[in-house]
Amino acid sequence: MTIEHDFFGVLGDEGEGEVYWSEAAELGEENVEVSLSAPAEDSIPSESLDIAAAMIGSLEELDSRARESLVAELSSEGTATVKYIGQQLADLDEDALDEAIIWDSGDQQIDFLRSLRLQHVGFHPHRSGNEEHFAVLDYSISPDDTDSLLVVTVDVHGDTVDVRVEN
Repeated sequence: MTIEHDFFGVLGDEGEGEVYWSEAAELGEENVEVSLSAPAEDSIPSESLDIAAAMIGSLEELDSRARESLVAELSSEGTATVKYIGQQLADLDEDALDEAIIWDSGDQQIDFLRSLRLQHVGFHPHRSGNEEHFAVLDYSISPDDTDSLLVVTVDVHGDTVDVRVEN
């Protein structure tokens, strides 16, 4: 069984039933890898594909909303965002940080968050509930110097569900 969608084209195959789609998208001057995956074709509601396509079409807005949730985490000690910033400031050498942090407003944490690079957005259209991880946004401060990511997961409405650090 296959699914045909106006944006994604033909998804799935006659074999395993697993669905995967990937493409590069532009976000400002950067290219971001965007993917869509599901364990089985029959687990994907058609409206979820429409929502994922709309989110890809408005990637700047999705990125902006995710970054707003990161800024909100700065007000509490011990959050994933605060830990990620501290870890990267301690682990990366000064030259890498100088090259990575492209903003200089005087607020180190805000400049750090504004300088994060969105590396990948993964959509999971089979997870379309309000509290489920519909999309996962992977951020890095310096992809060439660290494998550590600040990961923001959002629900089908684009609201942040979780923020975590992945090493």
